[in-house]
Amino acid sequence: MSRRSNMNGMCVWRGVRQAGFGLIELMIAMVLGLLVMGAAFAVFQSNQRSFQANEGLNRIQESARVAYELISRDLRAAGGTACSNLARPNDEHTNNADETLLLTSPVGDNGATAGTELVVASGDDTAYRITAATTSSITLDSSQIADATEAFKSGDKLVLCNANQFYVVTASAVSTNSVSFTPATPVAMNLDPMAPPATVMVSRFRNVRWYRSGNGLYVSRNGAAGQQVAEGVTALGFSYRQNGANAYTTTPTSWPDVVAVRVTMTLTGVNQVDNKSVTRNVSNVISLRSRSL
Repeated sequence: MSRRSNMNGMCVWRGVRQAGFGLIELMIAMVLGLLVMGAAFAVFQSNQRSFQANEGLNRIQESARVAYELISRDLRAAGGTACSNLARPNDEHTNNADETLLLTSPVGDNGATAGTELVVASGDDTAYRITAATTSSITLDSSQIADATEAFKSGDKLVLCNANQFYVVTASAVSTNSVSFTPATPVAMNLDPMAPPATVMVSRFRNVRWYRSGNGLYVSRNGAAGQQVAEGVTALGFSYRQNGANAYTTTPTSWPDVVAVRVTMTLTGVNQVDNKSVTRNVSNVISLRSRSL
């Protein structure tokens, strides 16, 4: 409002016109706003569909990565123990199946259809020094482990070894600082005059089986029930390269001479956008460590 005086000195108030949006301008602004929002929503929806479409493939890749990492860890330990590569069971001792496995087939196929399963035998990397022993029991170094029950339990298979000999036995009883086992060994390990005391060790024996069941990749350790490692595995294959050979085969002539394993898998996932299958074939070569009994 503005004020001005007339000729008689009286004040007269006159309204001032205020500027604003007209109806047409408001409609244009609304239309432009809707266009921007529609474009943003379209971009968001496109990104969401792309993410969902790739989720099946991402799950396949993650499953393959985990599976290869775990299989590689087992293969690189094949045939290894905490003791000398030259250690052998006593000549008067009849080797049991596990000792034979470590000596002759640390990598194998368990007699299954060639190339469909993988069996790996080794000792655990974690080993404990033995301070005293009989032919049926051992005493562990308390400075390395305060309570043997934290590392072993009854029924565990164990690798006992020194610089010259090794045996695979089964724990029958475990106490704070000692482990009893069966069968008895021909000699008390720490009494071997050719073996320095520091080389007398015990570790758990590992017998690992990798196989496929249904559409899952499974692993069984020491005969226990299989645990699923990856899903969507519709095909699994193992082939082996022997030392000096150029080609991979599912039936090597000498398992102790295997130096590399090729693992192939077919993995299938689901595209969540259109519910179609996503399939990938993956392959990886794993070299074995140059250590064996």
